[in-house]
Amino acid sequence: MTVAAIEDRIAALDVKLDFIVEELSHLRQLRQSGEDLVADLTIVGKDALGDAAEALGAAALRPAEIGQLIRTVLRDAALLTSALRQLESAADFIEDAQPIVRDLFRQAIAGSQVLEQKGYFNAARAGVRIGDSLIQSHSAEDLKQVEASVPQLIGFLRELTRPEVLQALEAIIHGFGRVQATMDVDKSFFGLARDLNSTEARRGMAILVEFLKVVGARGAAAVPAIPSTHETIER
Repeated sequence: MTVAAIEDRIAALDVKLDFIVEELSHLRQLRQSGEDLVADLTIVGKDALGDAAEALGAAALRPAEIGQLIRTVLRDAALLTSALRQLESAADFIEDAQPIVRDLFRQAIAGSQVLEQKGYFNAARAGVRIGDSLIQSHSAEDLKQVEASVPQLIGFLRELTRPEVLQALEAIIHGFGRVQATMDVDKSFFGLARDLNSTEARRGMAILVEFLKVVGARGAAAVPAIPSTHETIER
């Protein structure tokens, strides 16, 4: 074997020895870390056992009670596992629902701003003020009377919203507006008589007479009949 080959083998052995020494040093560090961890866990375990013993002593639990407690925990292990799974599912659901909730909250804020711009909130506040004024200005007896007259008011509104009634009201309002715009107060007696003889005037008077007849009939039905003087004398 030549001198060069021997030197190469010695160099290779040196490299291997350096690697072995490095690995031994790494293993020594790992062993030292493990010993330190074991020492720390021993200290923590002793403290935990001491705290547990102190807690058990303070609770004054007997061995039979401790055994019963352990059996109960083991028996309810499945229930505890199910509860933990449900908590995990709830946590996942909350995490998934957070973006949806934030989006709904932003939509609610945007909707509130739109309602504020349109004046709904001002109208609501005005309605509350009107309600307060009505309550303060009316007694309990007045409110009872209003409550008793609600069916009649509903019937009146029902009749008022009929198409023919709405058309009649529209005609009356339109007629008053037209009369006020084109009214001639300097007409002579003959001019008034001629206007009264017109078809439109006769139709209006006929409607007015029929209206008065209906109102009179309703009033007579609502007011109890009062005996006349002649009937009283006969009795």
